[in-house]
Amino acid sequence: MAKTRHKVLSRSQNSILLEPPLACSWRIPQGILSSIVVNDSIETVVKTKKLQVKILRRRNLLSRFEKVEKRIGANIDHLFLVVANFPPFNLMNYANMALKARSQNIPFTVLINKSDRSDTTESFQRKVEALIPYTFRYDDPDGKLQKGIQVSIYDEHLMSNLKSEIKKIANTCKGSEMSIFFIGQSGVGKSSIINALIPSAGQKTGLVSTRYKKGKHTTRHSRSFEYKLVEHYKQKIYLLDTPGIDSFGAEDLKKQEILKYFSEWDEISQKNFFCRFNNCQHMQEPNCGIRKFLESLEQDGDSFNHLTSRLKLWKTLMRDLNKKTLKNNQS
Repeated sequence: MAKTRHKVLSRSQNSILLEPPLACSWRIPQGILSSIVVNDSIETVVKTKKLQVKILRRRNLLSRFEKVEKRIGANIDHLFLVVANFPPFNLMNYANMALKARSQNIPFTVLINKSDRSDTTESFQRKVEALIPYTFRYDDPDGKLQKGIQVSIYDEHLMSNLKSEIKKIANTCKGSEMSIFFIGQSGVGKSSIINALIPSAGQKTGLVSTRYKKGKHTTRHSRSFEYKLVEHYKQKIYLLDTPGIDSFGAEDLKKQEILKYFSEWDEISQKNFFCRFNNCQHMQEPNCGIRKFLESLEQDGDSFNHLTSRLKLWKTLMRDLNKKTLKNNQS
């Protein structure tokens, strides 16, 4: 019995694309097809004239939850959160994406697309900063804060920066292959970026409705494309385009996931100002270490603005979590 390992390149409701492909005479049984997600590794073997399929152990699984779980993809090495100021940026939507990525130990980078547009305002960039964990610089005052990457398919320099970022990620990734997912709202330009990086991808793109200020769902299901970083580069790199997500449900969100996403609070408390993290909400509590640290940054504009944005997001997430907890207790 010869076992064959396949990579799931694409997965729609009733079809699947594998690498290497199955022999044309075989089909994945419907019973297991519904459990397979894009970028899964599966193992097939023909036994007694039947095709047996096994989903290999996943390193991680990214999903959103709105009454039921909606799976996005598996075995993700890195996540690119693609944001833009148009269509209107939804901070909480992206915050839920980042939270879920952190909960599955998936590193992510924020790509600020369409950055050449005149409506890329400072207010928008401040909101985007809230997504990025604050880099504590106690031991390295001259160190640079982590930022999002500016992207535009119409700017060769910015696209070159993105290619350099992909190369840097690839160099830190162990194994013979790695997968980077592009996710974000409809209309932010995920497919356009994929096409710019891999012209042969030929992903459909669409315009954003100026009347409704929403992107059109031109990408119907996730699709994986091999990206040639440089000639003779040994590691296989896959870039995955995903459908637009205008509502990333996080009904299953737990407090520990929020704490993990704001890991800088604990670091600030330990290295600079003590704060009783488990009880403190960093709002009005006396002698709150996080608020003391924020006061100490007033002369450092970038750090102060970044941490202020993070603190506002923290308060919003905790308020929503407390409302949900109260509602569940009442029901």
